[in-house]
Amino acid sequence: MSKNAPNKPKQVSWFNACGGRVGVVVGQSGEHAYIGQALRHDEDDDVAHILAFGAKFPLEAALKLPVSKHYSDEAQ
Repeated sequence: MSKNAPNKPKQVSWFNACGGRVGVVVGQSGEHAYIGQALRHDEDDDVAHILAFGAKFPLEAALKLPVSKHYSDEAQ
């Protein structure tokens, strides 16, 4: 499994899917957002995992999604 460039979260959008929760995470920097499944039982751990290993997702589309949680610049 390849790892994405280090980044800190700016916002996350959560959606319920047939296999569990899916998150779309927008980082503080970068040209893409990342999408992935919630595999842990801690939301912040899921966000960190999606940022590190999630699939690239169009940033413009991610910014149009309803935001489930905002992160401050100091978060994580």
